[in-house]
Amino acid sequence: MDLYPALLKIVRILLSEDDDVRTPELLLGLVIEATGADRGFIVVREGGSYEQRFAVRFDRATISDEERRFSRGLVRQAIETRQIVRLSREADAPRFALIESLEASGASSVLVVPLAHDGEVYGTVYVEYGTRGAGDEALRFVAEFADLAGLFLKRAIEREALRRRTQSLERDLFARHDFQGIVAQDPRMIALLKTIAQVADADATVLIRGETGTGKELVARALHVNSRRRGKPCVTLHTSALPGTVLESELFGHVRGAFTGADRDRVGRVASAQGGTLFLDEVAEIAPDVQAKLLRFLQFGEIQRVGSDRTERVDVRVIAATHQDLPALVEAGRFRRDLYFRLKVIELEIPPLRARAGDIPLLVDHFLRASWKRPGEQPRWTSRAERALREHAYPGNVRELAHAVERACVLATGPVLDVDLLPPDLTASAAAGPAAAGP
Repeated sequence: MDLYPALLKIVRILLSEDDDVRTPELLLGLVIEATGADRGFIVVREGGSYEQRFAVRFDRATISDEERRFSRGLVRQAIETRQIVRLSREADAPRFALIESLEASGASSVLVVPLAHDGEVYGTVYVEYGTRGAGDEALRFVAEFADLAGLFLKRAIEREALRRRTQSLERDLFARHDFQGIVAQDPRMIALLKTIAQVADADATVLIRGETGTGKELVARALHVNSRRRGKPCVTLHTSALPGTVLESELFGHVRGAFTGADRDRVGRVASAQGGTLFLDEVAEIAPDVQAKLLRFLQFGEIQRVGSDRTERVDVRVIAATHQDLPALVEAGRFRRDLYFRLKVIELEIPPLRARAGDIPLLVDHFLRASWKRPGEQPRWTSRAERALREHAYPGNVRELAHAVERACVLATGPVLDVDLLPPDLTASAAAGPAAAGP
């Protein structure tokens, strides 16, 4: 049995810089293939226990929980003695029969080879053999593999441990906070959600920046519902649709007779949000004269209704949002510098959807579940539709994606959702080909 070509292939993979190719599972699969093993594991020592980290079958099929069983006693022996452990059903019958996992798997022999780096034994390569058995050549090959791959596997195990800890922290983050339906796994979005959780209970003003459709209002609501103000109102005002005189009245209210048509006193949005949160969307559109009055309110917590000289004290947290470049507007003299710095005590940036493309499948699934209204039918996308959804640039961001999925659900005549149900600007992303349903 010439194992040199297989060993050379492993060396080439270890030297590769392509992390999609250089995986522990692929390397372990080559060991199993070359030596005729049935299954193999990488087992690591964690504190006082031994945990399986990577597992591969000879046919690359999914390993069942029953097949994942291994002898912790043999692993402990290999790690503590720093010696290879080889056990055979035929040669070591009395001891072999006492090892429950080996009896259950039907293995004829097992190799347990220590994994070490810088003198520290951190785990083992654990390989089970069926009828072929673990001969001397197999032993030498697995030992060579453990020696060559020791550093790589240690780093892979550390990355896997970090990934598991990160996932655990993310699950805890979502369990402890209400993010108003924000769906994300992209690292930048997770960092944003962590910041939301961290600053939600503060009273400092927040400036949310992001392109149209990225979910700025959802972020504002997440800040509110995770704060001590959650039981009080969260009032939203879209400032871009209002001229200056109307906006001032909407913000601060007015008294009867303040202007033509003011036939009664009116409470403004600021006072309506007493004790809670005021969300000012598209704050860059506020007229200069209203900017000055907004600044005074932020500085002193006081307002005056239009047409009144009476000052009212208010306790309101302000969250503002814009899709525009506020620093550029400040430099152009179109937005007050002092107001800008007053608003951006805490600044949150929402990445565009094209920069978090890994979240698209999650978002598609989320919107599909929300939009599908036909009980008993399980919707599924064709491969062309999936590709169109995945590859579109989304200038309208998450909102555009949500509307595209909703449109497909409304127009669908059956559970198979093809590319023709998507908006025309998405269909340009679809590749020509058969409309086979996706998995």
